[in-house]
Amino acid sequence: MPAPDPRRGFTLLELVIALVILAMIAGSVAAGIRLAVGSIERGEAVTRDAARLRAAVGIIERALMSTDPLPIPVGDNTTAYFVGEEKSVRFLTVGAPSAVHGGGSRLISFFERTAGEGSGIAVATASPFLAEGAERWEGTEKARILVPGAGELAFSYSPGPTEDGAWEWLPSWDMKETGRLPAAVRVEFSVPSASGPRKTAFVVPVPAGGGTGG
Repeated sequence: MPAPDPRRGFTLLELVIALVILAMIAGSVAAGIRLAVGSIERGEAVTRDAARLRAAVGIIERALMSTDPLPIPVGDNTTAYFVGEEKSVRFLTVGAPSAVHGGGSRLISFFERTAGEGSGIAVATASPFLAEGAERWEGTEKARILVPGAGELAFSYSPGPTEDGAWEWLPSWDMKETGRLPAAVRVEFSVPSASGPRKTAFVVPVPAGGGTGG
């Protein structure tokens, strides 16, 4: 029997088997890369959403904590301005986002917008010295979306702790009845997520109304 030629190449069958194995390996690597890229993109999206939410909460907190008790024309009187409702809140603040452009106090409004140019929690600001008076300001003009897609927005207001240390929360706040600013405001809303709506809630003290941080 003749000795095998050491220079003999691969047979066609061997080449086909090798190519099939290489294709399987390449497919597995490509699938792994796609999964990794998708995971990174989802992680980046979650991080961006969380950063956007933190920024929005920070804007609401700064505005409420900077509530200005300065009396302004409201109807026939000159008094501090704060209109607290279950689905919206309007007040005078020195911490409005637009204050960096001109400084000073601004009227600010936070509310839930469900129609028009996008839905979510919206914010609007205006000069406190409106020709028609602050009491006629609806707080929805020239608004921009602060938290896109957010819903179930609810505000509640507290005059402060009772003698036994409990905090009572009211669905609205009327300055004509209370004669003062609330001590704290509780904000609740939900934001969309991959696992379903996620609830967010926080309490903001109002130093001008007697609330303290901590």
